[in-house]
Amino acid sequence: MHKVLFTTALLFTFLSVILNLCWNKFLAQLLDVLGTTDLFHSENGMGMFFATGTLIVVVHTISEYLSLYLSAYTCETFAHELRMGYAGYYLHSDVQTLSSLNVGEEQSAMQNELKDISDYLSENLFSLMKQLGTFVVTVIFLLCQNMKLTMISVVPVIPLILYCSFSSRIIKNYTQQCQNSRKKINGLADVILELFPIIQIYGAYELIKGSMKENLSEWGDSNIRKERISARLMSLSGVLSFVPLLLLLGSGGFMVINETVSIGTFYIFINLSGNVSGFLQNMPGIYASFRRFSASVDRLEGKIWFDTQFF
Repeated sequence: MHKVLFTTALLFTFLSVILNLCWNKFLAQLLDVLGTTDLFHSENGMGMFFATGTLIVVVHTISEYLSLYLSAYTCETFAHELRMGYAGYYLHSDVQTLSSLNVGEEQSAMQNELKDISDYLSENLFSLMKQLGTFVVTVIFLLCQNMKLTMISVVPVIPLILYCSFSSRIIKNYTQQCQNSRKKINGLADVILELFPIIQIYGAYELIKGSMKENLSEWGDSNIRKERISARLMSLSGVLSFVPLLLLLGSGGFMVINETVSIGTFYIFINLSGNVSGFLQNMPGIYASFRRFSASVDRLEGKIWFDTQFF
């Protein structure tokens, strides 16, 4: 469904990434050209040079706008189809199937899983693809510029990857605990709605109130623990992400002094180092949100109905 729309949005997303690298290459060449007196005073050469830079800026601006618009439109289209597909499941189910459903579970699915999937599509789908694409394309681009500086930038990131993998599993477990606590609250709320006349007759307010407080307290404690451990783990990953930059500054600065690399090439590595370390720094949060998304999809499997003959 919507393959053309998705592919078009994805192409403009990657085009925006590539044009950003072209702009950085242009700035690097500008730095090198300004250091060459003959080229700097050549009006024809500089005129063509700045015309190229202007063209890159204009095309990059247009592609960035189309990328943001198409990605937002595509994600909202997917989320809308998902919501309609979930409603379509009930509309096309027979009475026997509907009567066997658990109201609390279905209410929880609408309030939690369906919302989580919709929010992930809108906030993370193309954002994650752009970050991943930027990371891969940047590494390839840097390899083409200078192999030694690329190794200095990338190799120290390997321990950071291992740390992110370890911390992601921890965050995943705490996220799952939060979801389980929230499901208990929704289930108890459904019981209150269904059994309210009985509760009223037998005066069981205090019993229900105590149970609700206990569930709310458990949910609150789970969220506090998750946010606390996430802050600690991601803070440490943020500190570790600066190690490659420090090594790059020391080694690259030494190579510029010895004229092994140009100042423009060194600028490229400094300016684009965040594309490598920044993506890895956010890996724990990215992984946790994806695991939450995939778990929600698994729980709704079999309850989404699409009439694909119209697509």
